[in-house]
Order: sequence, then C-alpha cells, then structure tokens
Amino acid sequence: MSQVSDHPLLTSEAYDRLVQRLPGTTAHPDFCLIGIDDLLNNRATTGVDDLDTGRLNAWGNSFPSRELPEPGAVIEIAGIPFVWPNAHTAGDNVRSEGQVIDIPSGRYDWIYLLAASERRSEDTLWVHYEDGHADPLRVGVSDFLDGTPAFGELPAFRTAQMHYPHHVQENLPTTMWLARVGMPRRGRARALRLPRLVALHVFAITLVTGIDVRLADGAPA
Repeated sequence: MSQVSDHPLLTSEAYDRLVQRLPGTTAHPDFCLIGIDDLLNNRATTGVDDLDTGRLNAWGNSFPSRELPEPGAVIEIAGIPFVWPNAHTAGDNVRSEGQVIDIPSGRYDWIYLLAASERRSEDTLWVHYEDGHADPLRVGVSDFLDGTPAFGELPAFRTAQMHYPHHVQENLPTTMWLARVGMPRRGRARALRLPRLVALHVFAITLVTGIDVRLADGAPA
C-alpha cells in the first residue's frame, strides 16, 4: 500500500456518479450503484443491423445486445444490484485505459464489476482515499469466449451466440463476468483508477459496504 498527496487526476468537481443507493440493514449490506455513462468509449454489444460496429476484440466480435439488459435498467446479479449503462453510438462499456472514476466519499468493503475480457486479464486497480493514501488492488477478469472462471468470478450473462462484423455465429456462447475486488483499508475512498489494460471492458460498477463497516462509521443498526 502506498500514499500519494494531491494526485493530479483527482478533481474537486466530481461527476455525480451515485445513480442509486440502497441503504443497508442488519441483514443486508449497503449498495452504491455507480454511473459510468460519461466514460463509455467502446462498443461491445451489437444488434443484427449494426454488427460491424463491435469492438470487443481485435476481430470486431461483440455480444448480442438482445440477450443483455435494456439501457439504463437496474438489474441484480447474484444478489448485487447494478445499473446497466445507457449505450450510445460511441460506446456501451468502458475500455480500461487508466480512467479515474470519482465516487461518493465513503467506507466500502467491495468493488463489484460486470466486465468482460479479450483473453483473461489481470492488472492493478487503484483506490484513492481522502487521507492521501492509494491502494493497489489486483483485479482479474476471465476470457469472454473461453467461459472458464480463472479468477473465481461468477458468470453474469451467458449468451447463446456471438456476433462477428458480418454474421451471427449461432451456438458459440460468450460470457460476461461478475468480478469483485476487496478493499481492506478502513478509510474513506474517493476515487477508483482503472488499469491501463485495453483488453478489459467494464459495463457496470457497484460498491458494497457491510454491516460492520457501516456501524463503525456511525450508521444506525
């Protein structure tokens, strides 16, 4: 773990990323659904009428959009709620290029991601804290085509087909993963910094705070 002060990429005018907060109880954690619509920079889902716009990998493959949620929908995967991005012509996911994502200042236990990867990817995701610390945390996402969880993830979506730039390949399943990264520091986080790893594609982010951290932070039981 390391410490930085006044990181140049962390701005005081944070984009309001809190889409929805689901307050926790003694039986349930607190969920903070993060919006990433302004960061969408890659097309990885297509319909049959725009197959050639897919850029999930170097060959222009993509997920079939009809097998995935509607833009802006709040969904739940394995008990974790997410907000699905509002896709536009330029993007429906964040291709990981070192983006800094300002988040509501708070104490969190887990970062949950809906993500895909061209082949399996593993790198460092940084968490920046109000006290100047920055923690390097490992994040791993498995291959979207192989379908084997190399890092212990859960499948969020498995499609029945895969899109190519000029045709739809039936009976070739693809997988989008539910991955998580633990946040061990008991500090108030204020930003995430994605790896510089263009094979990694992020579709949604939710931050989770357990009951013990909520109580330590003065939340009612």
